[in-house]
Amino acid sequence: MLEASLQTMIPLGYALVLGGLVGFERELSGRPAGLRTHILVCLCSTMLILISREVNLSLPSGGAGGTLVVDPNRMGAGIVTGIGFLGAATVLRSGDFLRGLTTAACIWYVAGLGIVLGKGDYTVAVAATTIVLIVLTFGNKLTKIITPVIYRRLIVISSRSDAEQMVSEVREVLDDEKVRVLDIASGHDNETAHNELVLYVSLKNRFQSPRLTERVAKIDGVASARWTLITIPR
Repeated sequence: MLEASLQTMIPLGYALVLGGLVGFERELSGRPAGLRTHILVCLCSTMLILISREVNLSLPSGGAGGTLVVDPNRMGAGIVTGIGFLGAATVLRSGDFLRGLTTAACIWYVAGLGIVLGKGDYTVAVAATTIVLIVLTFGNKLTKIITPVIYRRLIVISSRSDAEQMVSEVREVLDDEKVRVLDIASGHDNETAHNELVLYVSLKNRFQSPRLTERVAKIDGVASARWTLITIPR
């Protein structure tokens, strides 16, 4: 009895520590799903796998005798699928700004970690958690070195009637800043006689938008120039 209790407590103890380490990192990063959430998810998935390995229910003998055995593999698949709703709740989107994907991935990871612990693969669990913590700790520093490509709309309002020439002058500025134009849309307001140019662009994120806005705004006939965010599916 004591040996069985120890065999149950060991994976739960690992779940507490390893899931807590991942949750602690998320807590330090100021994420809403932190220490408690990750511990609970890891403990729950570990517990379910442990139970599924031990459950062996005898069915009533009234004409339908037999034994009901719970398959741990199917239980694991159900845990991974079911945890998606909790991960989705951590993803916050405001307009084109997306945040929380890493935390959602961490929740998915600790659910998988509990499955591994429930099956007794402690070496795999410790090694994988170590790698995850390294990625979470140093990955953000590495991304600061990388200059990502971002996508924007440049909206230019002008009082000029020569739209094609206007596009050429704006594109000349963008080409000089190594900004790639993906598409161009336009509109005209009869009441104000203003033309609107919308240029969909991609550029390296070197914080050059203020300088570009100033340069475009100085083009003759430009009434206003502003940037908006867009999301390009890839």
